[in-house]
Amino acid sequence: MDEGLTIAQLESTYIDDLNMLNDWFLQYEYLLQISADLPRIPEEERLESNKVKGCQSGVWLLLHAEEGCVRVQADSEALIIRGMLAVIVSLLDGRRPEEIAEYKPRFISETNIKEQISSDRFHGIHEVIRKVQEFAAQQL
Repeated sequence: MDEGLTIAQLESTYIDDLNMLNDWFLQYEYLLQISADLPRIPEEERLESNKVKGCQSGVWLLLHAEEGCVRVQADSEALIIRGMLAVIVSLLDGRRPEEIAEYKPRFISETNIKEQISSDRFHGIHEVIRKVQEFAAQQL
């Protein structure tokens, strides 16, 4: 997380980057590049209880509170989904619960990603965000 940016400001940088790459192949490569920095969730943590329901491909989500902040780890078998999870993790990991609870996701709707992924994957990504926000609300 960039310490000086709000979630909305950081999200705007992703939106700008993706929209600047107006070709889907370049956007896909961009998401693959940022997914490389997303730590893998170890096999022993890839439990059914950590799996996000409603995702077309396997998606695991680990959430915990630490020093008043929400810690977010996410992983997927699908590379494009890993890229989108990398965006979500960079936006929400280490944030205060109230920031996360107020977050209104824009990076999919304000880019052409929604047209490039299946509706199941789109709903799966929103389910990840919903779960993080639900966890954050429980921390308030």
